[in-house]
Amino acid sequence: MDIALFKRLGQLFALIIAAIIANYYTPAYVSGAFYIGTLIAYFRSENEAFWFTFYLVLADGFFGFFGLYEALLTVIPGLPPIEVSQLYILLSLFKAYLRPVTHRPFYTFPLQVLGIYIVFLLIQGHVLGVSTDMNVQFRIIKWLMPLFLFYSLPRLFTKTDHYRDLFVYLFPIAFVTLAAQIFTISTSLSPPQYFGIQKKVWFAIKVSESKTYRGFYNDSIVLFTYFAAFFFLAHKKKYFHPLYLFAVIAANFSSVFLSATRGWTISFSFMLIMSSIFVLQISGRRLAAIVVVGIVFAFGAQSLPIIGVQIQNSFKRMLTLEKLAEGDASAGGTLIRLTERGPRVMKKWEESPLTGWGFSNEFMDYNDFHVGNQNILLHGGIIGWIFIAWFIVFYFMKLFFRSVNLPRGHPAKQSLLAFIIGFMAWFLIHSSSQQLFSLYNYASFGLIQASFFCFSAIIYEESLNEASEEENPEEEQLDSISDQEKSLDQV
Repeated sequence: MDIALFKRLGQLFALIIAAIIANYYTPAYVSGAFYIGTLIAYFRSENEAFWFTFYLVLADGFFGFFGLYEALLTVIPGLPPIEVSQLYILLSLFKAYLRPVTHRPFYTFPLQVLGIYIVFLLIQGHVLGVSTDMNVQFRIIKWLMPLFLFYSLPRLFTKTDHYRDLFVYLFPIAFVTLAAQIFTISTSLSPPQYFGIQKKVWFAIKVSESKTYRGFYNDSIVLFTYFAAFFFLAHKKKYFHPLYLFAVIAANFSSVFLSATRGWTISFSFMLIMSSIFVLQISGRRLAAIVVVGIVFAFGAQSLPIIGVQIQNSFKRMLTLEKLAEGDASAGGTLIRLTERGPRVMKKWEESPLTGWGFSNEFMDYNDFHVGNQNILLHGGIIGWIFIAWFIVFYFMKLFFRSVNLPRGHPAKQSLLAFIIGFMAWFLIHSSSQQLFSLYNYASFGLIQASFFCFSAIIYEESLNEASEEENPEEEQLDSISDQEKSLDQV
């Protein structure tokens, strides 16, 4: 990495600190002027990765600061304020419109079908009944806004180097997130509490053998950087030092484990194991070294007594899944999503099983992000689920066929598999902890979801170009994969 990137990284952190001061320590008109200034600077800038990271931080958080509905800007007096990250998405759409189309993501057709169905759900919601209150109407607009990133990002991030720059900015936040976790567990105060911004935070408790810390910071950034570290480890072009990437993986896994969140811990363990076997193809010696590092970290953490207690509590919480395997659907009363939340959503879905309830009052009254698959049925019905399943299968098969048939040593051969495993791990969280995939989205996860798919499209396209430029004896094999992919396009 060049010195200029490190310099810009310092500028990013300085801007984030300035945003914290403006957002929490100055009057609304000062913070409003500050955010308007950043939006103007973004519109005039060519550094998409820098500003993407900044606005993702505003939506997802930084050392306990920011997050959902924290960084707001009143655009029209009398109307609800808008998240600054939503305005960034709107500006990115306009910037993308002014730029030429350089490539068409391979999943464009199924994505267009999903887009048409979303329009149907929007109309259906108004037919079934939706409040005309401005708060409700604004909520629907803000749910739909992140979906436009699937249009803008392919025009703004057009090559792997652009995403390399993005993770130059994002990877350090993994360590900031872990620091926030340790700080909160150690002091029983979140950073905003410590600095006098908030009086009470529900998860900031005094950890003991009977009380488990359940806090979690920067879930979107943790998810995205965890996947990205495996991707860059697998890619033959070494953009980052492997030890740095392993440190990012360790920091993110530690943040998740310390949160005692079972679904996330299972997902991250799945990604670690599957990536080690199929993506990184780690040798026995290196795998043993990783295990040793993990053991050293675990024993090192015990040197902080309160962290040691939280680690033990996290292990105990994971062991409650044994009760689930034994037939206790609530896992000792800790999985009410299976016994209460899921049945409530499904009962409402049964009243409109084919197309669900769309963007209606009924959906808003009964939707529950704790049960992702049931919520998709409630919103889009069986037809919506079929369209989503079609998109997923299409996406998987295109990446899988391309990876399998690339010649050995090709830069993208293993890294394409990282997207498949990454998506599977994300879907584990979606199915066990909280909804991550839907026909609408919030700003934070909308930003990383769109960039995840658009990044995979760039790698897929570059693998085609690089393969066509190479002269090797496996050329016939590449032709066969093209035939297979054409058959997929016709499905």
